[in-house]
Amino acid sequence: MNQIGLDYVFTVIITMITIVDPIGMVPVYLPIANRFPQIKHKQIILMSITIATIVSVFFLLAGKLLFKYLQISPSALYVAGGVLLFLVGLEMIYARPSRSKSSPEEKEEAMALNDVSVFPLAIPMLAGPGTIATTIMFASRYDSIENYLIIFVALILAYLLAGLAMRFSSVLIKIFGQTGLNVLDRIMGIILCSLAVQFIINAFTEVLKSVK
Repeated sequence: MNQIGLDYVFTVIITMITIVDPIGMVPVYLPIANRFPQIKHKQIILMSITIATIVSVFFLLAGKLLFKYLQISPSALYVAGGVLLFLVGLEMIYARPSRSKSSPEEKEEAMALNDVSVFPLAIPMLAGPGTIATTIMFASRYDSIENYLIIFVALILAYLLAGLAMRFSSVLIKIFGQTGLNVLDRIMGIILCSLAVQFIINAFTEVLKSVK
């Protein structure tokens, strides 16, 4: 891989899985799934993952061009993305529903429209602002096909894990309980906050190097 090390690959994968937050999908998905017959559950999950993938791939391919057109530097993007990821991580640590994803009123509206695969599951729970910002942030790191493939694979892996978490949400609740899931979510939140701070540090380090 051209200038891309294994540490970067692992960082992309871990960050994507953490920001998508498969465990956090369980308490969101269960109330939605209970309003639909069992036969519809697989269809809902598959559709939500498909839509989230399409949205993410669009920003993966077009997001970097947009920021380049707006003359936003990669360092600025890393700082902004780091701040956003830090806020999402804090919400995970305190086990609060993420305001950066959706509001209770929006969820109720989506339920009334029977459009749950698109909203709130695909957008913004899976492909939310944090996921989109992270995708563009990593895409701006290396201008190579290998980098795009790494990000794409990381996204697919994160969405598949989220799909499995939704599919077996009832089992996970029975095994871990709501308290256990909150503990796991908090651990992922701590990891995400740490990664976010590191992104910001790296951005400022690059700026200082360019000044020198």
